[in-house]
Amino acid sequence: MITRVNLFVVVVPLFLAVLVALAAYYLLRMRKASNATWSDLMNRLIAVDRDQIAFVALDLVDETGHPREAGDSEIDPSNIWDLIGGLDGLEVLEKNCDVLIDLAFYVQRWHPEAVVVAEQLRLNAREIKWHVARLKGAQETGNLASSFPFYAQRAVATYYLMTRHLLALYEQGNLAELAQLQAVI
Repeated sequence: MITRVNLFVVVVPLFLAVLVALAAYYLLRMRKASNATWSDLMNRLIAVDRDQIAFVALDLVDETGHPREAGDSEIDPSNIWDLIGGLDGLEVLEKNCDVLIDLAFYVQRWHPEAVVVAEQLRLNAREIKWHVARLKGAQETGNLASSFPFYAQRAVATYYLMTRHLLALYEQGNLAELAQLQAVI
């Protein structure tokens, strides 16, 4: 018979083990990011068609991130797949999100106030990963075609806004890397 004490003895160590594992994961990731050089970060970025990204994103939101008026859409939802490269294109954006966060952390070394932007980018990356996960789930159930325009366009808009926030951070810091970053993202 399982008593509350026995259950407590099993659950608490398991919970602590999960916490330690999460702390170790994020500590290793932080250490890896803190040792990254500018060229390492640039090499990790995967090229995307930023004009297509901007076109899809700005159809949903304006430059400040506010939603556009309903009915202002210029893009036929069926064209979004081709414009962003389907699910593979979204997976590239998902991978680039981690690099964008590391680029914000790179600035944070010299400008501690950059932590606000880095944290916002982390939240945005989680949102994009959520959208991509929803689309992968829709693919497994055979509903990808109907779900793709809704989730994909929101993921692209979030990614676009992430790039704008990162560029603004580099511009405010008056960093020499701004020109190269503008050319890449």
